[in-house]
Amino acid sequence: MDEPRSPRRFGAIVIAVAALAVWPALPASAQSRAATGEKLAGRYCSQCHVIAPNGEGGWTDAPKFEDIANRPTASAAALSAFIQQPHIHMVNTGRPRGEANDLAAYIMSLRHK
Repeated sequence: MDEPRSPRRFGAIVIAVAALAVWPALPASAQSRAATGEKLAGRYCSQCHVIAPNGEGGWTDAPKFEDIANRPTASAAALSAFIQQPHIHMVNTGRPRGEANDLAAYIMSLRHK
């Protein structure tokens, strides 16, 4: 059995701590990001946008998420960059990068195949 202060045990602890430190930086699956993004959309976007496919509600001038996803120029990267920037007419933009990526993943999940 290893001694509590042995180099082998210390090395294993360092590796475990390093793995935990980089774990949040690893990309989440697209499905997981989209599910998180859907929850965020309900919190931040549903006051103005129709966020669900074939959903109702929202503000008449705000585009439906499904329509945004199906624009020819729509991409997760472009949407994420847009969501991260504050905009006058969109009070809930300026979201942190992780949330913006999740929202973009959700919107892009609504794209017609």
